[in-house]
Amino acid sequence: MAFRLDLIILVASMVGAAAAATTYTVGDTTGWRVPPNTSFYDTWVANKLFEAGDSLEFNWTSIHTVLEVTSKAEYDNCTKTSGVLQQTSPATFRLTKNGTFYYICTIGTHCDLGQKVTIKVGNGSSPSNSAPLPLTINVFSQLLSATIMYFLTAHIV
Repeated sequence: MAFRLDLIILVASMVGAAAAATTYTVGDTTGWRVPPNTSFYDTWVANKLFEAGDSLEFNWTSIHTVLEVTSKAEYDNCTKTSGVLQQTSPATFRLTKNGTFYYICTIGTHCDLGQKVTIKVGNGSSPSNSAPLPLTINVFSQLLSATIMYFLTAHIV
C-alpha cells in the first residue's frame, strides 16, 4: 500500500498549526490606551481563551507603559510599585503557566481611567508549585507531527 508523501506532510502541518500558540494584541485595533470606558478591557477579554504558551502584545502610540503587577489588590488599587515594567511599544508578555495575571498602565491616572486588564490563563488557577507547564500545546503538536511523520514514512511501500 502506497501513501502520498505530500498529503502526509500537509496533514502533519495542519495538526501543528491547529495547536500553535496564539499572540493576542491587547485591545485589538484600539490597542493599549486610556479606553473609552472603564469596562473596555474586561469586554475585550470576555470572549478569549488564553492558554499557557500564548503571548500578549501591548501596542501604543502615545505615552504609556505596561506593568504586570503581582496581586489583585495592586491591580484594583492601581499600585505602581512592583512587578515587570515595559516602557517601549510593542511590549510582549509570554503566558507561561496557568493563573490570573494583572496588567496596568503606570502613567498618571490612566489605570484609574480603565487602562488595565486581567488575563486568566487556563482555568485561572496557578498550579500548586507555580512552575511553568512542562508540555505546552505547541511542543505537544510538534511531537505528534514528528510521530505521525515517522510512522507514515517508515511504512511507505
